[in-house]
Amino acid sequence: MKLLFSTLSLLLVFSACNTSKPVVTNETAVISITHGTNFGHCRGYCRKEIVFTEDQTEYIESSVDSDKNPEKRQKLAHSEANWKSLNDKINLETFNKQEERYGCPDCADGGSEYIEIKTLKGTKRVTIEFNKEQTELEPLLTELRTQRKELLKKDSE
Repeated sequence: MKLLFSTLSLLLVFSACNTSKPVVTNETAVISITHGTNFGHCRGYCRKEIVFTEDQTEYIESSVDSDKNPEKRQKLAHSEANWKSLNDKINLETFNKQEERYGCPDCADGGSEYIEIKTLKGTKRVTIEFNKEQTELEPLLTELRTQRKELLKKDSE
């Protein structure tokens, strides 16, 4: 009986490991791209971010006061074309050389904006002043802003 149970357990464990996706071994493969905004002195939902992965796109709104304003999460329309377009705009070597902060993000409640890229090697975030141009982050920043606007517009229709 123990032998049968052990055999079935092993069979179950090994069959559960079967995945239809290829295993990523490239340390620089992008796992997720997050574009967020934050306004530190506002009331309500002051932090908004959109997280792109190969499988999905998720929009998140959060507040300093999570009791009055619980976190909101929603899945947005996702396509491989969106993901590919973002990845095509990434130069990881250039992105990883960027400073963590440019200008004075969220000074005098002007807001901040950030891009965060997660790879197997680690996570890097660059924060800038809200809605400002940042030459070193173009054309990725423009693509993120455009996709964010389009996806939120589609979702509200």
